[in-house]
Amino acid sequence: MDEATKLIQQQFGVNADNYATSAVHARGESLARLLEWTKPQADWLVLDVSTGAGHTAFTFAPHVANVIAVDLTPEMLLTARRLANERGITNIEFKPADAHTLPFEDNSFDLVMNRIALHHYTDARQAVKEMVRVCKQGGLIGFTDNVVPPDKVIAGHINHWEQLRDPSHHWEYPVARLEAMFTDAGVTIEQTEKLEKEMEFDPWADRMGASAELKAQLRQWIANAPEAVQEWLKPRHEGDQLFFTLHEVVLIARKP
Repeated sequence: MDEATKLIQQQFGVNADNYATSAVHARGESLARLLEWTKPQADWLVLDVSTGAGHTAFTFAPHVANVIAVDLTPEMLLTARRLANERGITNIEFKPADAHTLPFEDNSFDLVMNRIALHHYTDARQAVKEMVRVCKQGGLIGFTDNVVPPDKVIAGHINHWEQLRDPSHHWEYPVARLEAMFTDAGVTIEQTEKLEKEMEFDPWADRMGASAELKAQLRQWIANAPEAVQEWLKPRHEGDQLFFTLHEVVLIARKP
């Protein structure tokens, strides 16, 4: 197991239950958009890559025949199984898997999902190729992730801030880079939409188990960030509460 994999499992293993209750992951505009745009069918087999606490899989399960939900972190899978059992969802199978080397045959799934996870992958292009490989011909890939501006300096600042909060964070990409990864992997992009989501700082930091010292450092960083970075993150205060904005892309692609 390489160091990046160990770091992801360490970060998400101890914080798995925090993701079970995360409103950003359980709901959110991007999840609704994925459901609306993919139009899941009753006979479909769906793969949810990097399922986390299972929220995407839970959303799609009532609409399809079966979902296979995979994740790198055992504790995440335990949390997702527990939530599925509590909700009486019986058509999801949870399996351990690395997004870079999915343990499935070519052309296996009607729909492959990947939501708010790619920024943790050390080789995003390889992971996208794997999603395309296991998708059936004529099938769909539904994807969302946080994005950064095309300017490399601004992108570097934002990714640094994310890495301070979560050392397993690898990189967020501009929309054009993500689109190129999918088209280079051989799929046709059918729909793309950029969304904004306002985040409350404390739950965002607490979800990764940030200490009081680290939270103070993160607050100081955004207060002192360059103007262009602040224009992107849009920090604002309500009393002692800090809010900021993340940008997200929703992308639907079809495998020819």
